[in-house]
Amino acid sequence: MKSLRHALGMTTVAVLLVGGSIAAPAAPAFADHTRQHTCDEAGGVYTAGDTQNLDRCVVTTSTSVTGPFGAPTTTISEPRPLNSPIYIDTAPVPAGEATTTSETRDVGSPVVVETTRLGEPTVTSAERDTGDPVAVSVVEPGAPVVTERVEEGTPTTTRTRGYRDCEQVSNSKAGKKVERCERTTVTTTTTPTTVVTTVTTPQDEVTTTTQQRETVTTTITPRTEVFTSTQAQETCVTTTQPTEFTRSTTQTTMQTRTVSYQQRTLTTTTTTFYRYANNTTGPLVLVVFAGGGPNPRVSGPRATPAEPYVVTYEEPGPTQFTTETLPGPDVVTTVCSPTDAEVTVTEGETTFDEQEVITPADPTVTVTREALDPIVTESSRPGEPRVTTSTQGTGETCYTNPSTAEQRRNSCS
Repeated sequence: MKSLRHALGMTTVAVLLVGGSIAAPAAPAFADHTRQHTCDEAGGVYTAGDTQNLDRCVVTTSTSVTGPFGAPTTTISEPRPLNSPIYIDTAPVPAGEATTTSETRDVGSPVVVETTRLGEPTVTSAERDTGDPVAVSVVEPGAPVVTERVEEGTPTTTRTRGYRDCEQVSNSKAGKKVERCERTTVTTTTTPTTVVTTVTTPQDEVTTTTQQRETVTTTITPRTEVFTSTQAQETCVTTTQPTEFTRSTTQTTMQTRTVSYQQRTLTTTTTTFYRYANNTTGPLVLVVFAGGGPNPRVSGPRATPAEPYVVTYEEPGPTQFTTETLPGPDVVTTVCSPTDAEVTVTEGETTFDEQEVITPADPTVTVTREALDPIVTESSRPGEPRVTTSTQGTGETCYTNPSTAEQRRNSCS
């Protein structure tokens, strides 16, 4: 099939070249692409057939018309005021019972009289120093205190030989007892002393201070300003009569009339089938269907709802008339008559008159005692020497009353 479609395409190109309609040959794919382009420009849909005779371009167009149908719907808004209302008021007339009030009020400015009131005087008395104090100091010695202390000098030491722990060992021929003893070293330490006598005499500084004094007697008398105000007054009776009046109001109005029309859209669809003349890329010619079918084919119209069409306009509304009773201005009548004056007493600033009387007073005498450094004297005299003796064994043996040559060699004497 492809080889036949290719052969027919080449034959068509050859015929067009002989006739001078196309400047250059085109392959079947290019021919199909060109037919697609021609169909796109016509606003159609290209379909390829088994042969070039059966290639088609189908163009579908729709025509829509929107318009009203049925009876319109009308609505009218509430009336609204137009311009300012017109008021017509009647003259006020009494309404209800009158009320009466009474008050006392001042007449003119008050008359003020100023006086002075003396209070009870206050007397105070106080002492105070006068001049500088006079101080006299005297040194008084106390009872002396005697103390002694012993001071040691440089000690001297002497050592002598001795013995101890003797035990009888035998009797000598002379009848004396022979004793065996331990040799010792006797150390004697002699320390000279000096007795120091210290005499301590305490002493105090006694200061007598005399401060002259005086008595101050102060008398304070309060003085207060007193203001007496006399205010003339009157009593006024006020009668208040309420009133009322009738007000007629005329108000013109406007209202909005709204007319709404239902609408629908009628759509007619036309489908046209084209073929390509002489098996070329164009022009497009109508397809004649076997059996005499219509071309183009028309369907519709098809109805769909559309947005309603709304018209609004202003028109005069009904005139509104109202009548109401309103409170009017009160009618006030006041009648005044004199009454007792008001007397007010107020106190102003209080000042104080002060008087001082000064008289001598007993002086103040103060005695103070301050301890001074004591007077210390020292004297010395020789004291008894201190002698200490210590005995220490040497571990050697000696004999008393020796009877043998060996004992005599180790005699304790």
